[in-house]
Amino acid sequence: MRNGFRFIVLSVMLFMGLVSFAQSFNGGLLAGGVISQVDGDRYSGYHHLGFTAGAYVNLPFDDNFSLQTELKYSLFGAHSSVDEVEAGQNPYSLNLHYVEMPVMARYNLGLLNINGKHLDFLVLEAGVSFDFLMDNSESANNEPALYTKRWNFFSMTANVGVHFDLNERWGVGIRYMYSFWPIRVRVDNTQLGLVTHYKNNVLQATITYNIMAPGR
Repeated sequence: MRNGFRFIVLSVMLFMGLVSFAQSFNGGLLAGGVISQVDGDRYSGYHHLGFTAGAYVNLPFDDNFSLQTELKYSLFGAHSSVDEVEAGQNPYSLNLHYVEMPVMARYNLGLLNINGKHLDFLVLEAGVSFDFLMDNSESANNEPALYTKRWNFFSMTANVGVHFDLNERWGVGIRYMYSFWPIRVRVDNTQLGLVTHYKNNVLQATITYNIMAPGR
């Protein structure tokens, strides 16, 4: 965790450096909840509850298009369901603590209107997140796992979402996130070298507060 703390400090310094050199930007804070699962394991469904919190800087190129960078601390993972346990599987829990650095292209739909009302409160976004694993923990059958699994320190996640501006300061965002760079690669030597790629599968909802400039 000491190396993880150092990495977070360096990441914050880098993020603040980008802010200080930006000529025209919006910026603020975000926080929210996530539900997640890990594709590749024996458990299915969004049964793991987590959170995310961090800051963003938004660089507008024109009235509609902007680029947003973020620095977030997020908890992902997996959790067995009641039905899976009742079917005979051991209770299982996995917690993955990440520092995320998303880079998002964002398009404001202000050019469109419905019945004369412009959709300038609606923003579509898509991008890539660079994810760094700070810590992880597992438990099986309600006991801490005594073995070590090779969860990758670095992974990459595709992000797509929509953001609603409630007013000049507050907003609500919804995102779907899926790893295209695996969080773990497992080779099963008992099944002729079968390779399994584990991937984060995440739904995220956040509240944003714009502290740098109005009109995000």
